[in-house]
Amino acid sequence: MSEDLSIDQNPTQEDAEYLEMNEVEEVIDQNQDEVQPEDIEDDMDMEDDRVEIDMTNNSKGYYDLHKDSVFNIDSYGGICITGSGDDTAHVWEINNNAINTQTNNDGEPAERKSLFEIKHNESVIGCFLTRPKGLYLISGDMNGLIKIYKTIKKGQWELIHEIQQVEELQWLKINHAVEGMFAFGGTDGSVWVYQLTKNDLNLVMSGFSHQQDCTNGDFINYSEDDIQLLSVSVDGSIVLWSVYTGEALMKWTEVNFKSHSTPQWISLQISPYSDVQPQKLAAVGSTEGALTLLNLQSHQVLYFNPAVIENIAEHEELSDLSIESISWLITPGKPALLVVGIVRGDLIVFDIPTFKIRSQLKLEEAITKTYISAGTNNTNRRLFVSSMDGKVYTYDPYQINNEQSQWIAHGHNMGVLDFAVDEKNNLLVTAGDDGVSLVFEL
Repeated sequence: MSEDLSIDQNPTQEDAEYLEMNEVEEVIDQNQDEVQPEDIEDDMDMEDDRVEIDMTNNSKGYYDLHKDSVFNIDSYGGICITGSGDDTAHVWEINNNAINTQTNNDGEPAERKSLFEIKHNESVIGCFLTRPKGLYLISGDMNGLIKIYKTIKKGQWELIHEIQQVEELQWLKINHAVEGMFAFGGTDGSVWVYQLTKNDLNLVMSGFSHQQDCTNGDFINYSEDDIQLLSVSVDGSIVLWSVYTGEALMKWTEVNFKSHSTPQWISLQISPYSDVQPQKLAAVGSTEGALTLLNLQSHQVLYFNPAVIENIAEHEELSDLSIESISWLITPGKPALLVVGIVRGDLIVFDIPTFKIRSQLKLEEAITKTYISAGTNNTNRRLFVSSMDGKVYTYDPYQINNEQSQWIAHGHNMGVLDFAVDEKNNLLVTAGDDGVSLVFEL
């Protein structure tokens, strides 16, 4: 066995073995009245404040009934649920055939049908349709109120439970492999897991190891009886929990990372199941660009980098280096990749297990989310990247050295905050800062 490099910036040889894999623009004039001589100076100032809007739109459908920014979106079984700053979650229809038949003759996007509205008292920051059966709708707002609706029949839902365990909700996730299981974390550092069984709601576990905001979490499924949860915090801690016992199996702190400053962890992604990658790994990113890779079974720190971006401009702040999204790509016969999206607009692709940068590019505005599609039999996989420039870009994840994307989704005049890919129906649906969701055919 090679010497222990578990907290170096390179993976250990032992653990690396597990990682080896054989437009039209319109300028809006804010003052169209006749200019009086005394107003010439004011008008010149206003010219500097004119807003340029990209009017290109290649979407096939839209939903625009929210009255504020759409923060998050989920899509399953032909249905979308969106959470907004207008204190509501909306459920609406997204059906491929309906899109094809209802797109206007002039090619304009068709309005999607509203099915249901869930009212909250604060911004809805998490909402999901449960998997794999879609029996429930779950939505959570910033005040910590979580509402659960059961499906009565197609297009009809009934409120069955409300939960209020935290004063302010930080995140909400469902377990995609276990129908009705979900978790959430709060600003008090707590983490909670619940399970819906035949409409009954049961508290499975609660954990109180973090000392500050618990900012993210996700499930790790080994078997029906062995489910774990990884949670992260701005206090620099990462905790691995046994869901059914509530035991903290491992807690990583700044001591494990030998960091000169405390990483404020906010983003994470668990490696997908793969025959060529038997070990479960977690990549975790911080508000100031720190990145770590953990082996969730040996509990080793395989990699830690206090700053994936080494140089910043004078006008930039450390928060511009925040890692907002992480995506894994593990494909038989090809190198494993880790994709990192940063507030500054950097998109970085790391090669695993060397953890050297394979490729990178920089978008003009902040990256909000990255996602790699499953493809067909691990082929034709695409990297989706949303940005505050109002677009969603797609790339071949193995070839992003230039800024020529395969395809770009246009239509928002403000940033794209979230998106969902419906691979079964070959659709992309977006959540816009402009309060609109768009539907694109891929």
